[in-house]
Amino acid sequence: MTTADIVFVVIIVLCGIIALRLGLIRVVLGLAGWIGAGLATIYGYSYAQPYAREYVGNELIADIAAGAAIFIVTILVLTYINHAIAGEVRDSAFGLLDRSCGLLVGLAIGGVIVSGGYILGQQVFNMDDNGSFYQGAKTMPLVKRGADMLASAAPAAWGLKKQKPFGVNPDSTFRSLLSPKPRDAGTERKSGYKSEERVEMDRLIRSHQ
Repeated sequence: MTTADIVFVVIIVLCGIIALRLGLIRVVLGLAGWIGAGLATIYGYSYAQPYAREYVGNELIADIAAGAAIFIVTILVLTYINHAIAGEVRDSAFGLLDRSCGLLVGLAIGGVIVSGGYILGQQVFNMDDNGSFYQGAKTMPLVKRGADMLASAAPAAWGLKKQKPFGVNPDSTFRSLLSPKPRDAGTERKSGYKSEERVEMDRLIRSHQ
């Protein structure tokens, strides 16, 4: 395994372990809480901005404080609700199922993080597949497939391009096995002796008779 393989596997396994300990409900509600806090900040910022500027003289600091206040208050409220619901589920008969499903979701989240990190490296840092970090990585075909799925789900305005196949392409290899290219008859080596060789052999045989 290369360094890239180890990093990818560690990220996915850590996400799976964390989600296993938290459980599916807590993971899903936790993600929903962060998304909800972000949306509340976006849509509530214009309402809180005038009040913040009324009490804070510096407009930049007032704007930052308004957005931060909305986000922090929302995330605290949603986190409290999250813990209350997740605690009830963990103590119920669905606790084991909740943790098992959490493991699967955690592994999927780890895959999304790895594939998203790969896209970030390609788009922002111009990292090349032939670079020292990715060179020889066995997990790259899976990472690139996940990156393709994320790129196809992203808005077209982001300009995310489909990734080129890394290493051997299983589809093209399978098609080449089903329909191999015929060998060029002109390049085949003719069997048997050449005419000069046969003449020399006949001369040697006659000389020993």
